Amino acid sequence: MTAAPGTLVLVNPVSAGGRTMHRWPGIRAALREAGIDIHAHLTLGPGDATLVTRRAITRDGIRRVVAVGGDGTLNEVVNGCFHAGGAPLAAGLTVGLVPSGTGSDLRRTLRLPTDPGAAAALLAGGSTRTIDLGRIDFPDGTRRLFVNVADCGLGGEVVARVNRGREKRGGLLGTAIFLGVSISELMTYRNRDVILTIDGETRRRRVEQVVIANGRCFGGGMRIAPDADPADGLFDVVVVGDVSRIGALRAVPRLFRGTHLALAVVEVHRARSVRIAPAELEEPPRFDVDGEQVGRAPAEITILPGALCFAAP
Repeated sequence: MTAAPGTLVLVNPVSAGGRTMHRWPGIRAALREAGIDIHAHLTLGPGDATLVTRRAITRDGIRRVVAVGGDGTLNEVVNGCFHAGGAPLAAGLTVGLVPSGTGSDLRRTLRLPTDPGAAAALLAGGSTRTIDLGRIDFPDGTRRLFVNVADCGLGGEVVARVNRGREKRGGLLGTAIFLGVSISELMTYRNRDVILTIDGETRRRRVEQVVIANGRCFGGGMRIAPDADPADGLFDVVVVGDVSRIGALRAVPRLFRGTHLALAVVEVHRARSVRIAPAELEEPPRFDVDGEQVGRAPAEITILPGALCFAAP
C-alpha cells in the first residue's frame, strides 16, 4: 500500500527581515509534535515557492501546502496550486499559512494564530473554510492570482519601496515599516486621473489609490476594507479620491480603526470585476497584490468565488 502524501511546507527564510529563519526550528517542532507529516522546503528566491508547489502537486500527489512566511509567500504558494486561469491543478487541494511576514495581513481577516503551537493544532485539526480568490490580468498576457488585496496607486509605490528597501532588515515590526514608508511616500506622491470600470460602469476619477479587497487589512494592520468578506463572491473596492497630503495624514488613524469609509473623499463599491487604466498623458500607477509588486495599470481584476480551500478556524 502506498503511503498517503504528507503536507508540503514552504518556508521563506528571508520573510520578516530574516526572522522567519530563526523561528523555523520552533515551528517545525510544533508541526511534528502535532503529528503532521511534513515535507519542508526553504525557498531559494522569488518564484521558487510557486514552482515547488506546482511540482509537488502534479508529480508527488501532495494535496495540502502550508506557507511559512507572509502574504507574499502565501501568494506564491496559491499561484502554484492553480492553472493560470484559476482552475485548480488537482481536486482536494488545501492551503494553509503559519504567519511570519512583514505585513501578514490575511491572518487578521481569517483569525489565524501566530503562535506555532496553535497554528500546528489548527492544521492538525483539519478545520477549513472556502474563500474567494482574485485574478489580475495585464495586456501583455501576464496573469496572477491573489488572496488578500490588489492595490493601485500610492499603495503600489509603498510596497515597491518596502520590498527594495532596508526597513525589513532593521528589526521594525510590520506595522511600523508600512506606516513609516507610507508617510514618507505620501510626501512626494501625486494623485492621478484614471479610467475606472466597476462591473461594467466606467467613470473617470482623480485618485490617490484604488484598493480591490478580498480581505479586510493591508499595510501591516490598516483596516482598509473593514466590512470585506472573503467568502461572499464580491470584492470591496475602496476608491480613495483626490485627497490632499494633509488630509491623507489626518486620515491615517482612521485607517487603523476602519472609520475612514465615512470620509467624503472615499467611495466603496462591491463588485465582481474592476478595470483600471491611466487617463491620457498620466503616468501609469503601480499595482501590488498581496504585498508583491506585479506591474502597472492598465489591468483587469476579476473575482473567483469559492476558489480556495483554506485551513482556518
